[in-house]
Amino acid sequence: IVYGSHAAADDLCGATIVADVKLDHDLTCVANGLIVGANGIKLNLNGHTITGPGTGVGISVMGRSDVSIKGGTVRNFMTGVLITNSTGTVVHDSELADNVDGIDVQAGSVGNTIKANHFQGNRTRGIMLRGGTSATVVKDNTFAANRVGILLFGPVATTVKVNVVSSSTLAGIRLNVLATDDLIADNTITSNPAGIEFLVTPTGSAIGNTLRENTLALNVCALKGPLDGNTLIENVFQGNGSNSCP
Repeated sequence: IVYGSHAAADDLCGATIVADVKLDHDLTCVANGLIVGANGIKLNLNGHTITGPGTGVGISVMGRSDVSIKGGTVRNFMTGVLITNSTGTVVHDSELADNVDGIDVQAGSVGNTIKANHFQGNRTRGIMLRGGTSATVVKDNTFAANRVGILLFGPVATTVKVNVVSSSTLAGIRLNVLATDDLIADNTITSNPAGIEFLVTPTGSAIGNTLRENTLALNVCALKGPLDGNTLIENVFQGNGSNSCP
């Protein structure tokens, strides 16, 4: 199905997009939202909202390259934006709200960018970065009142920088055991139960990561879990209940 810039927005729920799209009004979908079906697609939400039924995927990017998604809100899906086995995807200047996961980056995805978005009230994670992903850049985003702001489940060579993460119900940023060679730098992480948490698993915890020049303030615990094997450089701690705890 080919939809271009003049497609009516209410025709698009469940559609596969193989031409650039600029929405002309909001979408309310009873299942999935949009599926990106070609490389190089530019999807401009144009200030509009795609609302789901609490299940499904708002925007799917699977096996694609050089896709751009910008300029609106994706709300109340199981996954707001799903990126799988894709490269060069850029999600920017959008809001991901009230989903289970705001953005889920899955295996085979390399060199994708998530920047200048707002993540609000996502019920499990604002951003989920899975194993088998690498060179993702997460920068200049804001996170508020998500269960977990960013989960680095197992990415490598990923950069998380200049984000503001606040008021999570469990943790601002979490690293699972497979996360390695990741850089977490220049973030402001405030008012979370745990600011940055290294999860403990039966096989250990994450090592080989760098935390540099982050500001951790007013968290119950600024850094939680075992830090051995990771590098901490010039992080700033202000008014936390504890700066480090098991």
